[in-house]
Amino acid sequence: MRRRRHYPICASMRPGRDRGIVLIAALAVLLMLTLLSIGMFRSLGLGGRIAGNTREKAHAFAAAQSALRQGESWLASGAATPAVACGGVTSVAQICSASSSPMPTQQMFYSAPWNFGTTFIPPSVTVNGTTSSEVTIVPGASATPTQTQATYLYADPQYYITSLGPDPSNTNATLYQVTALGYGANPSAVAVVQSVYSVGAANRCITQHC
Repeated sequence: MRRRRHYPICASMRPGRDRGIVLIAALAVLLMLTLLSIGMFRSLGLGGRIAGNTREKAHAFAAAQSALRQGESWLASGAATPAVACGGVTSVAQICSASSSPMPTQQMFYSAPWNFGTTFIPPSVTVNGTTSSEVTIVPGASATPTQTQATYLYADPQYYITSLGPDPSNTNATLYQVTALGYGANPSAVAVVQSVYSVGAANRCITQHC
C-alpha cells in the first residue's frame, strides 16, 4: 500500500494574505495620485498668481509711461512756467527748482506712495472708482450694445519735473528731468520711469527711457 505524502501549502498562496497585499498596494497608489493632484492644483494656483502679478506690473509700467509722456508733452508745448519751489501734490503741471522744500531724493522717487508731484489720469482707466472722461470705445456685435473698456489702477499716476539748467549741447535749450510713478490694480504693483528732456528750438529726449 502506497503512502500519500502531504506537502505544506506556501503562505503566499493563501487567498486572505493576497487580498491584503492588493489592498495595501491600491492604497499606496491612491495616496500617490492624491499627492500629485494636490501638487498640480497648487502649481496652477501659483501660475495664476504669477500671471496676475505680471499683468498688473505691465499696467503700472504703462501708467508710469503715460504720465512721463504727459510731462514731456507739456514741456514741449511751450506751456512750461519758470521753476518754483514745489511742495505737496497738485493737479496742475509745474516745474520744480532744486531749492524745492523738501526736494525729493532719488530714493524718494523709487518709494511709493509719493507725497509730491503732479497727478495725471491717463485715458481709458478707472482710478479708485472714478473713470476718466476719455475711454476706449469697443464696438459690439450687431445685437450687442457698445461697451467701454477701462484699466483699473490703484491710484493716480504722478510725474515730477525738475529743471536741470542749460543744455550743454544746445545753448538755446534747457534740460528737464521728468520722473513718473504708476500703479497697477494694487499698491504692490508699482513702476517708476525717468527721462531727461531738452526743450529748445528742437525738443529732444536725452535718455534711453524716452
